[in-house]
Amino acid sequence: MLSSMRKSAGSWMIKILLGMIVLAFVFMGAGSYWAGRRNTVANVNGEPISVNEYQQTYKRMMQNLEQRFGNQLDQDMIDMLNLREQALDRLIEKRLLMQMAEENDIRLPDDVLARSITSLPVFQNNGQFDPELYKRVLNQNRLSPGGFESLQKEAMLTGMIKNFVSNAVPVSEAEARTWYEWQNTQVKIDYAEFASQDFTDVAVTEEAVAEYFEDHKEKYKTRPKVKARYIRFSPEDYRGAVNVSESAIRDYYQSHQSEFAPEETVTARHILLKLPQDADEKIVQETRKKALEISEKARSGRDFAELAREFSEGPSASEGGYLGTLKKDDTVAPFAEKAFSMAAGEISKPVRTRFGFHIIKVEERRQASAKPLEEVKGTIRDKLALQKARDNAYDEALSVYDISFGGDDLVKNAKDMGLDLETTGFFTRSRGPEDMGNAGKFAKTAFALPLEEISEVTEIDDAFFLIQPVEKQESHVPELAAVTEKVRRDLKREKQEQAAQQAARDFLAQARETGDFTAASQDAGVKIQTTDFFKRGQPVPDIGQSRDLASAAFSLSADSPLPDAPVAKEGTFYVIHLQGKKQPGATEFQAKKEETISQLASRKRQQTVNKWVAALRQQSDIEISDRFSDYSR
Repeated sequence: MLSSMRKSAGSWMIKILLGMIVLAFVFMGAGSYWAGRRNTVANVNGEPISVNEYQQTYKRMMQNLEQRFGNQLDQDMIDMLNLREQALDRLIEKRLLMQMAEENDIRLPDDVLARSITSLPVFQNNGQFDPELYKRVLNQNRLSPGGFESLQKEAMLTGMIKNFVSNAVPVSEAEARTWYEWQNTQVKIDYAEFASQDFTDVAVTEEAVAEYFEDHKEKYKTRPKVKARYIRFSPEDYRGAVNVSESAIRDYYQSHQSEFAPEETVTARHILLKLPQDADEKIVQETRKKALEISEKARSGRDFAELAREFSEGPSASEGGYLGTLKKDDTVAPFAEKAFSMAAGEISKPVRTRFGFHIIKVEERRQASAKPLEEVKGTIRDKLALQKARDNAYDEALSVYDISFGGDDLVKNAKDMGLDLETTGFFTRSRGPEDMGNAGKFAKTAFALPLEEISEVTEIDDAFFLIQPVEKQESHVPELAAVTEKVRRDLKREKQEQAAQQAARDFLAQARETGDFTAASQDAGVKIQTTDFFKRGQPVPDIGQSRDLASAAFSLSADSPLPDAPVAKEGTFYVIHLQGKKQPGATEFQAKKEETISQLASRKRQQTVNKWVAALRQQSDIEISDRFSDYSR
């Protein structure tokens, strides 16, 4: 079956379509399908991890971060996430799990793998697997069908092993209650704040500036810069040569009927009797009985709008239960399934959703009907022309990439093929080159490459690029004269923070000595403010998100209402005092018991898998190459 899926494969498809699917698999280690290299970054029980495999995994992880954080992603964040070590750790974990599968003869049948792949929406047209789309998507991502299938198989096998390890993890009711109470305990605090910007009476001498610079030189290092040349392949440049045949337009129209049909709609009213999802069975039966009685009244001729005003507990009650015109995805599934199965004028029996019981009246129903071909022919022609132009732009970019191996190849090939080769000025990773739409993505691509190496075909702002870094300026410490004002500002800020911190310490000592937070604040002339109650993990009201401040607040008790030290947040120092603490009661826990047990079980399963993998690593023979740091650059 897998081989038949590959047969009638076609051209390129937009790269983003594969998106999260490929990333999810690669995060477990994109490996065995890539052409091996002699050099390895690690050996796991004698099985090598190639440099190429590692570099591809790292690139995929970078792409995922770029999608999540966009231009906010910079080198500091990459360093903080320890991305290079993460990539290697994921590959080692994948190797260990696949070895475990092999040792225990855990296998994945081909038909199960095939069903998994053919059910992925990214490979489907109108809900059906499309082998041509399958090949196009893989081609754009430089994957072969065999390679992708190996990747999918590895992901499914490792998932099976993890599930086997974690499924037996127990969670007791007492354990769940302790965790629920920890999560839902609330505190309320009094606080005095000492903002560093309020302490303006600080002196900064030239000698102090020079001394501060000497002690903090690394802080003022310039960022590395790169100069790159590139070829841009814009689909617009290829559109004029594209011809779209009448038969192609007809074929597209026939295979994409839903694209040209307005969605089916209903105009409806409803009467809602609210009911919690976890309501007691007795209450459920009572509410259902009441809903049936109202439904019978409506079905026997009573005015539905008047009944809605009298009985409905939903926000539309005052409007006679009127919901307006709805599409299927405008409401919850049970409601939609019933409403779209009814005829105009029909009134339903009670339908239960997560909100409660609904009695539905459909007032009007509009069926979906496709627009005629002549009406949409122009739209289809433009769409197919653009797609073909994108295919052609990508194909030419790929053909240049395939014959360009580095050095001056890009210059020579651009000249031979009549393509414009452009060169940027120097740019940083965070800023990118000027006059470039998505300069951040361009910069990240360039900085990820060694000098003279040519990037894979990269999509930026609806065009395709081949990028080659050709010159690099290393970071360096500038002369003091070049950064004097910045150093002076930094030193002044540090002195202000020191003054604010000392004032906060003095006030805390005074409050501890007197034993009266309010009296101490009055003596010191310090303003006291009080928050609302908040839980762990929530922002501190009127202050904002601060893990340190929340941790300090929840460590306080009636016997020890003051912290050991002021808490810093963005240049402001807080002295806090416990004003009140509330713990959830047994009734609250019972209402959330099943949900809490489920959440805690999921958390414990992940912890169990992590500990099991860590133990597996300790028992294994894992060798990291001495040249790993070189391969990681």
